[in-house]
Amino acid sequence: MIRDFVLRSHEGKRAMVREEWADDIAAALLEGRGCEPAGLGGRGALLRFSYGGGTGLIRRYLRGGVVRWVLRDAYVLHNRPLRELRLHVGLYDEGLAVPVPLGAVWQRRGLCFRGAIATGEVDAVDLLAYLEGHGAGDGAVLRECGRLIRRIHDGGVFHGDLQVGNILVGAEGPYLIDFDKATRRAALDRVKRAQNLFRLRRSLEKNGLTSDCFRLICEGYGDQSLPDWVGRVYRVKGRLADLAPR
Repeated sequence: MIRDFVLRSHEGKRAMVREEWADDIAAALLEGRGCEPAGLGGRGALLRFSYGGGTGLIRRYLRGGVVRWVLRDAYVLHNRPLRELRLHVGLYDEGLAVPVPLGAVWQRRGLCFRGAIATGEVDAVDLLAYLEGHGAGDGAVLRECGRLIRRIHDGGVFHGDLQVGNILVGAEGPYLIDFDKATRRAALDRVKRAQNLFRLRRSLEKNGLTSDCFRLICEGYGDQSLPDWVGRVYRVKGRLADLAPR
C-alpha cells in the first residue's frame, strides 16, 4: 500500500488511486468513464479525464522494439504501472517538480501484466516546443532544467528516457515526466549521471538544437566530471540509430 492511496477493483482489474479523489480516478482507470483522447504520449495515445483536483492524463503501457509485435502491451512478471507509481509518488512527496501522481491500473492474466498510469495534467509544453517558440533566451529555463535533473540524480534516480519530450516547461518552470524506465538506488554514480545527460544531448542534437542548449543545462546541473567515453558511446549509438531502417 502507498500512503494516501487506496486499492479499487473492477472486472478483474485492480487500481491504486489517490484517496482524496478515489472515485473519479478509479472510474477513469478501471472503466474508462469520462475519458477522451488527448493526443500522443510515449508510444501510444493519451486519455484525458476530469477529477476533483483538475484534469488528469492516462498513459497506457506499450512495448517497443521487435518484441512489440509479439507482446504489444504485456509485461511478463512485471507490474510496471505499480512500480512507476511508487517511484513517482516518492519524488512528488519529496517536493520535486513532477506532475501529481493520481493512480495506476493493472490486470494480470497468467504471467503477464497489462496496465496504465494516471498523473495530473500540467499546463506546460515539452522542452522542444518551448525552445522552438522562445529560443534559449537568457538560458534561465535551461539552467533550471539542469538543476532539476541534478536534484533527481542526487536523490539516486536514473531516468530511463531523459529526452526533450520528457521535460515539460510551464509558467512555474520545468517538470520531469515518464518514469516508466527509471530506477532508484542509494546513490547515482558518475557513469549513470553521464548516461542520462548524454542521452539528453543526443535528443537535443537530433532535434536540431545547438550545443549551447546542452552547455546551459550543464551549467545548471553544476559541478560534474562526466566520463568522456560515455559521451562517445552515445554519439556512436545515435549514428547507428540514424542508419537503422524505419
